[in-house]
Amino acid sequence: MRLGRLLLLVALVVAVALVALFLLNQGNRGSQADIAATEQALASVPVVVVKLPVSRGEVFSEEKLEIRFLPREQVVAGSNFTAFSQVVGETARIDLVAGTFLNSSMLVGASGDSSIQQDFQGSDHSWLISEGMVAFPVPINRFSSVAYGLTRGDYVDVIVTMAFVDLDTQFQSMTPNQTAGVLTPGANVLMGQQETSGSLVFGEFGLNNGVAQTVTGSDLSPQGRAELDALLDLPFYYVPTEPQRARVVSQRVFQNLAVLQVGTFPVYDDRGREVQLVTPTPVGQPTPEGGVTTATTVTSLPPDIVTLIMWPQDAVTLNYLLYTGAEITLALRGAGSVNEARTDTDAVTLQYLMDVYRIPLPVRLPYGTNPRIDILVPPVLENDADNGVIFQ
Repeated sequence: MRLGRLLLLVALVVAVALVALFLLNQGNRGSQADIAATEQALASVPVVVVKLPVSRGEVFSEEKLEIRFLPREQVVAGSNFTAFSQVVGETARIDLVAGTFLNSSMLVGASGDSSIQQDFQGSDHSWLISEGMVAFPVPINRFSSVAYGLTRGDYVDVIVTMAFVDLDTQFQSMTPNQTAGVLTPGANVLMGQQETSGSLVFGEFGLNNGVAQTVTGSDLSPQGRAELDALLDLPFYYVPTEPQRARVVSQRVFQNLAVLQVGTFPVYDDRGREVQLVTPTPVGQPTPEGGVTTATTVTSLPPDIVTLIMWPQDAVTLNYLLYTGAEITLALRGAGSVNEARTDTDAVTLQYLMDVYRIPLPVRLPYGTNPRIDILVPPVLENDADNGVIFQ
């Protein structure tokens, strides 16, 4: 009995030792596996891959994408995408099959490799224009472009300012018309002024061809109007002292127009390489510091044009406004107001300004300021005066 118990106790101790040894061995294996997995993860990079086929011009959705891991040395930095957020919402430049590792050259407007695919017809920019709409260029300067604060993807309103004058319906010239003397057929008496003495002289002149003609020996006089003076009971003929003043009106004509491009679009050669459009400064030109350039330099100019997406009829209207001399000003919309419904605005004229903002017409007083002020001149800032800065 004692021997059996001893053998049973020895067997139990051996079993416990074996189990402990097994567990220790498994723990070591697990640690090594975890270390290997960690090393593999550090050596790999997530890459966005096409999960389902995507057609050219189609907008990427998360359902058609997946993440795979590639060795870090096989991933091109700055070209491949590592997260869905970098791709979702973008447009495919070409047809893509399942399993394609996406890079920037496959997306419309993406940064990085901008080479043109052989099977792609048309520009990348056309894919960003909604069906039925067109892109139209508008010249800009620092003032009309919100101080060059516009960028691709912004939305703007277009404000137009125009100046109107009265025209003679037959001549289609600005009124008042100019007057001239008329000679009738036969003998005529002309009055003139001597250049030396300045005295008036008279002379006779005859027309024998039977046709009345206009004649003038001095500057033409503008056409005026006759008014009866109530005090003297005599008619007076008044002529204007200056040309007709234009009547100015300003109004917002277009709303929610998307900005397709600010400045000149990139230009590519026949091999798909981007051509740099720069303005070289030749050697020997003076510098702002007072020196002289010793090597050819490249000057980066601010943008002078912006391309907007709009309806075709709006593009025709804007084209007319540009060619008729209207001033075009762009107003940047807030990000939260892009999808707001169209709202009407009141056209602003001088009468609107005085009525709405309650600006009174100054009365004629028996006193005034000295010196007299005929033209409003803005204050000149000291820094602007020293540096010779001119606002354009």
